[in-house]
Amino acid sequence: MVIFILQYLNHKLEKYKVIEATTRNTKKYKEISEGELCLLQHEVDQIELMREKVLSNKICKEFILGSNNKSQIEYEVPGIIELEGNWWKGKADIVNHDEKLIIDLKTTGDLNRFKSSAYRYNYDSQAYIYRKIFDYDFLFIAIDKTTHQIGIFDCSDRFYESGFEKVKKATDVFDLFYKTDGFDPSQYFVQKTL
Repeated sequence: MVIFILQYLNHKLEKYKVIEATTRNTKKYKEISEGELCLLQHEVDQIELMREKVLSNKICKEFILGSNNKSQIEYEVPGIIELEGNWWKGKADIVNHDEKLIIDLKTTGDLNRFKSSAYRYNYDSQAYIYRKIFDYDFLFIAIDKTTHQIGIFDCSDRFYESGFEKVKKATDVFDLFYKTDGFDPSQYFVQKTL
């Protein structure tokens, strides 16, 4: 299975040109990229280092690769579900059938702020939707891009409920904009009390 992850990463990286340049603003990058989005070599090196750090952790490795050759693990699993009258789709990074978990891999600039970032970046709605699609609980494995410290974050009922509330709110706005006859988007505004 480790070979699979290495091949998987290499397959993903093959989709991009890799350029030995310090930034995307250099003349070398602009000439070689020909306007396409390319990866910088130092970004590829960082990705490979973080992958090694995560897979060297026994718990993370078991979540990602399974505990034995009979483990049932799937990668990049698509799903779709109707929630609140609208269709939602997602693609789970990892579905670990042994542990009955959906596992999402994240990078973060500050592992200590991951919990607040999870609400700010709507990971709660992601967890809620994926839990509904796959009928498994959701788990985040996060790695700090600077320190390479690893965090494993399970989801509380409060986190899922927050995700549900965001899905309802998004549905209300979507229905207003796209399902309401005669709606004028220029008249839409947000009203709150401070």
